[in-house]
Amino acid sequence: MITEAHVKQIVERHLEGTTHFLVDVELRPGNKLVVEVDDDRSINLSQLAALNKAVREDMGAEADDFEMQFSSPGMGRPFKVMRQYHKHVGRIVDITLTDGRALHGQLEAMNGATLGLRIQHPSKVKGRLPKLDEEVTTVALADIKSTKATITFN
Repeated sequence: MITEAHVKQIVERHLEGTTHFLVDVELRPGNKLVVEVDDDRSINLSQLAALNKAVREDMGAEADDFEMQFSSPGMGRPFKVMRQYHKHVGRIVDITLTDGRALHGQLEAMNGATLGLRIQHPSKVKGRLPKLDEEVTTVALADIKSTKATITFN
């Protein structure tokens, strides 16, 4: 029988020695298996297709019972693993805290228990770019409900 843990083991074995990393494996109703893989830089469709094929071969005949979808996590999706935080250092992120407050700013640093964020404030003058705080605000990971990368257009 195929389980999420079994698929995680197979995928992680195929990712060893690469810059790719596993974000999530989800077994959905209707035998749909969704695997999210990311990379420190970027991952392309041919790499995902090759990984899909390799995992399907390892699973054997049981794979025929599943619809398998391999993708990279979308920009608007919350971070699920620590490596995503490290990947996005230097970029603008939206953080929702467990108490309901929202923070928007540039992710400056990341360690095991906290992250450093330079809060971004909107400009009071129309047409000017938002300003980043000079000081870095430390946020405990335990206080974070979700973090998402954002896209900025200049």
